[in-house]
Amino acid sequence: MTNRKILYGYRIRTGILEIVPEEQQTVKRIFTLYNAGTSYQGISDALNQGNIPYSQEVPLWNKHKVKRLLENPRYTGQDDYPAIVDMEVFLAGRQRTAEKNEKRRPHGEKSPITYLTPYFRCTCGGKLIRIGGKWLDNSKLHLKCGSCGSAITTDTDTVLTEANRQIYAYEHPKQPAYVPSAEVIRLSNAINRGLEQPDSPEAVMALILQGAAARYDCCPEPISEYENFDHLPKADWNHFRRVVSYITITQEHIITVQFTDQAGKDE
Repeated sequence: MTNRKILYGYRIRTGILEIVPEEQQTVKRIFTLYNAGTSYQGISDALNQGNIPYSQEVPLWNKHKVKRLLENPRYTGQDDYPAIVDMEVFLAGRQRTAEKNEKRRPHGEKSPITYLTPYFRCTCGGKLIRIGGKWLDNSKLHLKCGSCGSAITTDTDTVLTEANRQIYAYEHPKQPAYVPSAEVIRLSNAINRGLEQPDSPEAVMALILQGAAARYDCCPEPISEYENFDHLPKADWNHFRRVVSYITITQEHIITVQFTDQAGKDE
């Protein structure tokens, strides 16, 4: 092979995409080394020292080539590529990358989507794992089910907003319907009588204003907007973990939050 227009580990022969056996072994070795704790640079150094070429034109490996290989889900059989590594091996690498990236965040800060990711579930019940080339790209979520292999791509903001809305609705059930007080009823009757015999329009208007104020007093107290995930303090995240069981995401981008007190109701 003279170039890397085809993904490392594969070739096209007689119009069919197939695995290159010797490169297949290298791909498996890269995943094994990485999951065992070897760095991108350490892996590329080992490959270069072993005279294993990346391609004939550009034989040397570097940490960027290793990183891109480890982040490519096609090695699990995605997009009609023959599988070289098992999904469990690939997801183990993604998990290690996630842990490394979290350690690099300033002062141990975590992004909101990182808190939610462990709760993601597929419609089959399997755990959804975040994959893709940009693990901390907060604009898109690239997910794959560890059980059925389904791939889902959705907007991070969509997931956060919908989960936010459902948790808010759960924490703040519908308020009681408007119930008029005795004062509202008295003023309404007085207004009706005044309208039937409008001897003093000013007095009727005063009654109407009093009635409006009395009705306003009977309205439920407005509820403040549920705080955005970005600003939730640690105590609220602890509460989140107590009340949320899991979050289902479908390929149609339907997000459903399952709460702990609802577990088993649909079974």
